Formats: sequence, C-alpha cells, structure tokens
Amino acid sequence: MNKLQKSRIGLFGGTFDPPHFGHLAAALAARDQLELDSVLFIVANDPWQKTEAGIAITPASHRLEMTKIAVADFDALKADDSEIIRGGLTYTSTTLKEMKDLFPKADLFLLVGGDVAIELNTWKDASSIQENATLVVVDRPGYTGAEPPEGWKFEKVVAETPDIAGTEIRLRSREGVEVKTMVSESVKSYIDKYELYEEGSS
Repeated sequence: MNKLQKSRIGLFGGTFDPPHFGHLAAALAARDQLELDSVLFIVANDPWQKTEAGIAITPASHRLEMTKIAVADFDALKADDSEIIRGGLTYTSTTLKEMKDLFPKADLFLLVGGDVAIELNTWKDASSIQENATLVVVDRPGYTGAEPPEGWKFEKVVAETPDIAGTEIRLRSREGVEVKTMVSESVKSYIDKYELYEEGSS
C-alpha cells in the first residue's frame, strides 16, 4: 500500500458463537470488493440486545479463542478483543469511537448483514455510528437486497455466503450431528474439546 494513502479497515462485530464459514465469506468479500487492508472480527463481550432478550451466549473467552482460530489462515483477517477488554454491555457506537481514536488516519467500514441493516435505527446512538464509519451492507441468504432505514448512507457488498446460523451449529453440536460444512475443522475441534454446546453447558 502507498504510505501516503489512508488505510482502509473493516470492522465486523458479532458474538461469533461460533465463527463459521458464512462469517469468513462475508469478510473476504468485503475485503476484496472494498479493497480493505484488514478486517477486524470484533468479538462482543455482552451484546445488549441478546442480554435483554434473555438469550444465553458462550463465555467471551471461548468465543474469542474460536475466532482467533477461524481467521488464523487469512492474513487480512484478525480477531479483536477490544470489547471484551472494555467489559460490560457491548454497544457498537462506543466501539466505533474507540476505533476512531485508535486508528485516527484510517477509513473505517462497519460491516453488517442485511438482517442487521434493517434494524439499525434500534441501535444505541445511531447518529454516532453514521459519523464514525462508512456502513457496508453484506447480502446474506434470505436478506438479499436488504437496506438500512431511510437516511442511512451505505455501500453494498455482494457475497456468496452459505446459509449458516450459529443457532443451528449449536443445536447440531448438542445432538452430535455433523457440522464440518459449517465451521473449520480447527473450530470444531475446539468446540469438542471444551464441550461448548453440550446440554447444560454455559
């Protein structure tokens, strides 16, 4: 990269419970189509919307380790623990402000799926999100062509993402059903080693 150019950084937040091939496909498509220098997989500490809904998630330490494993073979993809270090409930607006301070000379791109894009007005401090990053909507199965609410400026990424949901992976793992088409072998080994999705696990 020309040293006179700004770096271009993609920010891809999520619970990653677990990180799967759909996440990787979306991040790689964004990297290629937007010419990003890197994509940070920002592992949520305590996502407020899921907490308020009473949805149980795997401890952050396990989700971070699985994400590190999932992106290990891709130079431009990196696991980020900033939200875990900060602790407490996870808000994208807060994370973006921190990233803006951390990378003051970078252009930041917030990657979201079409299913998330349509709900952006429910996020905390939505105006701050618009100020601190360029919104990027990544098509995903069932949400092709989805757009954010009126007033949001955004760019579009078309990705051939497999139709995978973390909920299905957790259920299959609990029932002993094969998930090798959904997660990498190394992530599957980690899930098995720590029995993450066994009945009664936290």
